[in-house]
Order: sequence, then C-alpha cells, then structure tokens
Amino acid sequence: MATTLLDRARKDIGLAPLARQLEGRRLLGVSREFIRRSLQWAFAYRVTGEPVFFDRARQEMLNVASFSDWHPAHYLDVAEMTAGMALAYDWLWDDLTTADRATLRGAIIDKGITQARHGHSTFKAKNNWNQVCIGGMALGALAVEEDQASLATDLLAAAKRDVSIGLHAYRPDGVYPEGPGYWDYGTCYSVLLIAALRTAKGTDWDILSAPGFKRSAEFYAHAIGPSGKTFDFADSNEGPGFPCALVYLARELAQPALLTAMRQMIRAKRGMSDRFAPLSALWWPMETAGKVSPTDFSGQGDQPVAIWRSSWTDPNALWLAIKAGGAAHNHAHMDAGSFVLDLDGVRWVKDLGMQDYNSLESRGIDLWNMKQNASRWQVFRLSAQAHNTLTLQGQPHNATGMASLRMLEAREALIDLTPALLPGQVKQATRRVRFMDDAVLLSDEIQGAQAGSLVRWAINTEAEVHIDGHRVFLSQKGKRLAIQFEGTGLQLEVTDISAPQRDYDAPNPNVRQLTVTGQAAADGSWKLSTTFSRA
Repeated sequence: MATTLLDRARKDIGLAPLARQLEGRRLLGVSREFIRRSLQWAFAYRVTGEPVFFDRARQEMLNVASFSDWHPAHYLDVAEMTAGMALAYDWLWDDLTTADRATLRGAIIDKGITQARHGHSTFKAKNNWNQVCIGGMALGALAVEEDQASLATDLLAAAKRDVSIGLHAYRPDGVYPEGPGYWDYGTCYSVLLIAALRTAKGTDWDILSAPGFKRSAEFYAHAIGPSGKTFDFADSNEGPGFPCALVYLARELAQPALLTAMRQMIRAKRGMSDRFAPLSALWWPMETAGKVSPTDFSGQGDQPVAIWRSSWTDPNALWLAIKAGGAAHNHAHMDAGSFVLDLDGVRWVKDLGMQDYNSLESRGIDLWNMKQNASRWQVFRLSAQAHNTLTLQGQPHNATGMASLRMLEAREALIDLTPALLPGQVKQATRRVRFMDDAVLLSDEIQGAQAGSLVRWAINTEAEVHIDGHRVFLSQKGKRLAIQFEGTGLQLEVTDISAPQRDYDAPNPNVRQLTVTGQAAADGSWKLSTTFSRA
C-alpha cells in the first residue's frame, strides 16, 4: 500500500494547482481533491524525506489558503477543506517557515473555524453532516490551539456538546441508515476526530463507546459481497470505498478479517485514490489473526438489514443482502424489501445505486424534498420500480412507511412490507427469505388486496436472461444462475432499462429488468415462491 501511495504521489507532482471552481452549488470536489493531494504529499515527505513532496504540498496549501473563501454556503466544503489543511499543517509543521505557518493558520481560522466558534447549524444535523462538520472543525481547532487557545476551547466545547447527535444513526446495531457509501463518509470523519482527540487530549469523548458505533464496522464489511461489490442501498455506489474508518475499527476490535475486501483492493492497486488512504496505511493492524467473523449479520435501526454468505474465503461463495426500512430517511430510496445477490464471484441481482446530485439538481429536480409527490421519486433510480422488490398497480411505495425486519432464525428473516405500500392497497404484505449454502428461497405473500390488483416482482441484472416457462436462466461471465418461480397466473418478461427513462435520468449500461407479474385472487391473496441456485 505504501509503495503504491508513493508512486501515485510522485506521478501527481505535475498536476496544476487547484482552482476555486464550483460544481453546481458545491466546492466539495475541490475540497476533497485538496485533501487527497496534500495528505499524500505530506505522507510521502514524512516517509521519504524528499523535498519535492514537501514543496508540492506547501504550494497546494498556500494556493488553497489564498482562495476568497471555502464556500460556507455549503458547509461540508468548508469542513473538508479545514480538515485537509489541519492535517497537512500538522504533519509539515517542522519544515514550514514562520511566515508560511502564519498564512496557513490564518486560513484555518478565518476561512474555517471562526464560523463555528460557538457551534454551527450543521452540528445539529442527525446525519453525516454532523460528523463531517464537527470532525473538520475540531481538527482545525486542535491544529491552531497553541496560538488560538480561547477560540479552540469554545469550538471544541460546542463540538463535544453536539457530537452525540450524529451518533444516533448507529443505534442499536451499527446499520448506517444512509447506506455503506455514507457510512464510509460519516464514520471516517468520526474516526479522524477520535484519533485527533486521543493524541491531543487523551480522550475520545466516548464516541467509540456509542451504541452500535464499533459494530458498524461489521455492517460495512458484511455489506461487501464476494464479487467485491457492495450492497449499495440508498445513495451508495456499487464499487466499495477504501474507508480509513474500517481500518481503524478493525484494529480496535482486533478483527483484521474485516479488512478482507480492502486487502484484495490493495493487491490490485485499487483504492489508493481515496483521500484518506495514507491514514489507512498508518492505522493498518499489525496482527493478521483475530476473531473469526460470522457468516451472517443482521441489525435493526432506521434501515434494518440481513446479510448472509456461505463462506468468507471461497471466492465463489453465495451471498445475499436484503433490507427493510424505506424512503423516510436521509438519502433513502423507495427500496423496502430490496435485495442483491452474488454467486461464483458474479453480482447477479443488482441495485442501480445513486445518481449524481448535480445532474438532477441542474435539471430542476427538488432532490431533498421527501414528500410523497415530490419530484425526487420521479427519478428512476430512486423509485420503487427500479428496485428488487414488490409494487402494486404500478404505484410508488409509501414515502413515509417503513418496513420492519424480524429474524425467524439465524438464516431466515421475515420482512413486513405492509407499511411500505400505499395505505389501503393491502392488509398485509410479507417477504420471507431463507438462506442456504447452495440456494436462496424467497417467499412473497399478499393478503387483502383488491381482487385483480396487479402485483409486480422485479430484479435488475447485467446477465443475459433466458426464460423457459416458470424457470429462468441468467448467464454472465461464463457462469449461470437458475431462478425457479412457483405461483399461479404468472407473466415473465425482460425489459432493457439501460437507456434513461426521462431526460434527467442516468443510463444504466447493460442492465435489464426481469419482472414477474400476476393478479390478486378473488379473496385478495397473491403468492410467489422464488428459488435462486447455481444452474
């Protein structure tokens, strides 16, 4: 990892300095790229002592310090820029001139932490904004504390007062409701704060002991399938991140096995573009043996999940992840009951993941309005119709209804989808999943629907699909998966969904949707049993 980081640091020397250029309403991409550059060059300098790395880091720091501001209108931009400046300022302190120190310290103070001296509105957020903004501001305060003691004291007091607000998301079992992608984001900033507080103050403000916080590392590790792709529910992406938080927590938990996917990424020289990758190198656990990770994970919370795998070591293992919950939370989609499936190293059933925010905001989509009729739910990737779940009568899910998940036994779960469907559509809708080492059984049942109601079952896949009666064969990368359906009056169909549905929708390259439709019986009932197995 260190060798790859040094190689990248050397290749990046010739990059043009960053410009204060917004993308839509955000400077966030510039802030994040500043962290990546400054941290990798500071790391390379500390490791090699080569002046070229110090010079380039110093140049970028002074460049960013000269910006008119760090875009406080979108405070994440300020928080991340402050964090990056604080880290590089600290790491390179010994070799900076007195004048350089004054300039960089002035930027941290004037463009960063002064705005949050007594707290900031973002500190009260119940989502990742709380973690990122508190983490970034606290790092800035700790970096300049020797010169600005009263400012640092005031800011750190405000941060300590509000830090627990963002930690409620981990309760009770560590399932981060904004999905694995935002777990990476929010948790990395919490871990940065923990590490900084421990070294500077000898405390961690009890963040590590917050309910579910440590166990969330297990949630994230389990959420990466044998294919190397994540369970990308909510606004997450299928490709896994390279989270420094996972490294830090794996070390704290003495569970190096949680880093299996990251080890594979390092061997493939992937993940080194993560802005905090140097911290992962520094925090990597020395131990290679530890607690054996179980092959199943389940957790309650705002978005309950259950995840199973047949093996941690077999690259051809069967793996399935499924969620309850629904649309009524930050970054959520209409994805109650949705699942993803890996077998033989292939992702057979996939979630389409998030769509770039600016691509939607620039087209007039009110992306942060979560009401039932909001334009957010017209975006295909966010809609119920785009997820691997049930819908009735072509209608969306209930934007405020949240499905529950109950474990019947270690490898069997029952999801009550009733609240996730529109009020009055059904008396009860359930999805039961049973995981076996060689197959997955999915049982869907509806009671109390209007007679003749159209029920739609769907999955997204990149595989070629061949329908043979009620049996379907998926083919991909020389592998095959069999799906057996049991039910009455079923209609099977394959639809190409690769092209955008509307002009603001993103394409879904090489993705098709397998749907099974049927009608509720005269008594309002409908049943479908589905078995997934190796063909």
